[in-house]
Amino acid sequence: MPARDHATGSSGSRDSASEYLARWPGLISLSLGVLLGPVAALVNHGLIYVATPWACGHGGQAALHVIPAVCFILALGGGLLARADWRRAGPEAEAPAATVRDRSRFLALCGLATSALSALLILTHWLAIVVFGPCMRA
Repeated sequence: MPARDHATGSSGSRDSASEYLARWPGLISLSLGVLLGPVAALVNHGLIYVATPWACGHGGQAALHVIPAVCFILALGGGLLARADWRRAGPEAEAPAATVRDRSRFLALCGLATSALSALLILTHWLAIVVFGPCMRA
């Protein structure tokens, strides 16, 4: 009986998931899952830093809320990609051999962790925007 493909929900061989994860679409998906969250957190930090003086001068504090909202959605998108790759690779551990599925499972779990931590960091930046006005100085 063929194994069930976790990503598509259809029946197929387990080799099709390994084949997908070994080629460029799967590698790009794994890379985005790991990198999208941290890059979104860095972009969020930089854009808030640059946009705060403008918001102070123009009275546009509401505009500052758009930046973390978009970055938070990007971080969640990276987590969703990582979750899909983890389901595609299969959540169960296999033999101790280094296979494409084992590598993909590890990268997908790293993507889930980095996306969750990045989303938390973006939320803390957003909370600082809510609590403190753009013109507050030390």
